Amino acid sequence: MSFPSLAVNQEWWNRLLFKSYWAVFLFSIASECLYLLVTDVPAEKFIVLYIIRPTVIMGGILLLTHICMRFLPKWHDYILITAATLLALTACFIHSSMVYLLFCLFFPVLVSIFYFQLKKLLYAIANIGIAYSSLLVFDAAFRGKASFASILTMGFILITYCIVGFGILARGKEILTHLRSSYESNQELLVRTILMDKLAKTDALTETYNHMAYHEYKDHLVEQADNGRLTLHLAILDIDNFKKVNDTYGHKAGDTVLRKVSAIARSKTGSNDFIARYGGEEFVILFTEKTFQEAFDLTEDIRKEIASTTHEALSGLRVTVSIGLNAYVPGMGKEALFQLADTALYRAKHTGKNRTVIAAAEEALASEFA
Repeated sequence: MSFPSLAVNQEWWNRLLFKSYWAVFLFSIASECLYLLVTDVPAEKFIVLYIIRPTVIMGGILLLTHICMRFLPKWHDYILITAATLLALTACFIHSSMVYLLFCLFFPVLVSIFYFQLKKLLYAIANIGIAYSSLLVFDAAFRGKASFASILTMGFILITYCIVGFGILARGKEILTHLRSSYESNQELLVRTILMDKLAKTDALTETYNHMAYHEYKDHLVEQADNGRLTLHLAILDIDNFKKVNDTYGHKAGDTVLRKVSAIARSKTGSNDFIARYGGEEFVILFTEKTFQEAFDLTEDIRKEIASTTHEALSGLRVTVSIGLNAYVPGMGKEALFQLADTALYRAKHTGKNRTVIAAAEEALASEFA
C-alpha cells in the first residue's frame, strides 16, 4: 500500500515560498529606508550603496528566479534554494561590516528542510559553504572587520545549524515512518473490515447475499420507494421438488444445483438489483429502477434459462423453479411486499410449477403478459 506523497500541493507551496521571497525583498527595502533616518552615512551615498544597489541586485535575482521557475518546472526546489543563497549572500556583501548578518546564510538550509529530502539539504549546505568561502575570498571589508576567531566561530555556528537541519530531517523521517505504518495498518484494517462485512452478508454456497442482508437492504429500498425515489419489485424463487433432488442424488448434488441456479439468476440481474438466498432452496430478487414489465421479463428469462439447463450432478436432468412476483406500491409496507409475493409463489407451486405468478395486487396487469 502506498502512503500519500509528500509532493502533494508542492507546486502551490513553491509559489507561496517564492512570494515570501518578494516579501523579504520589500521588507529589506523598507528597513534600509528607515535606517536612512538614523545613519551617519551621507544620504546620497547611503541611497546608492544600501538602497538602490541591493534593490537592483535582489530584484534581478528574483526576476531570474521567476524565469527559471517558469521554464524549468522540474527544478523548482533547487532554484528556490539557490535563490535563497544568493539573496542571503547579497545581504552579507552589502553589509559586510555587520557580521551578525552571516546568520542569513542559514536561510537556504531552512528552505531545504521544507522539502524533507536529504539531497536538497546537502545541496543547501554546499551552497552555504560556497557562499561563506566567497565572502572570505572576495570581500576584503569582511576579512578586515572579522577576526580569525569570529570567522571560525561563525563557521562553527553555521555547521551547528546544519547539524540541527540533519536532526530535523531525521526526526521528520521518523515521524513519516510512523505515519506510514499507521496508515498502512488502518488501510489493512479497513479492507479486513469490508471483507468481514461482506462475508457476514454473503451466503458461502451460492455467493449471493444471505437472509440477514436481504432484510437490511429491503428496509432501505422500501424507504426509498415510499419516498418515490425508485421503483421496486420483489420476486421469490423456489426450486421445484428440491427435496426429491436431495433424497435421490444426495445433498452434494443439491448444493451443485443451488450454485447453478444462483449463478443463472445473478447473470440475468443488473448491478442495481439485489439477489439473496432466503433459505434452503428459496431465493429472493429485488428489482430496482425497472418497470413492472421489465421485472417480469427478467424473471421469465431466469425461469426459462434454469428450466433449459442440464445438471451433470443429476445425470443430465433439469430442474425448474416457481416464482412469485410483486410490484411495490408506495405505502404498501415491507411485510405486504413479501406476503403478496409469497402468496403468488404458493399459487405457482399449486398450479403446475415452473411458472411465474403475479401477485394479486398486479392481477389487473396479468393480461398484458399472457
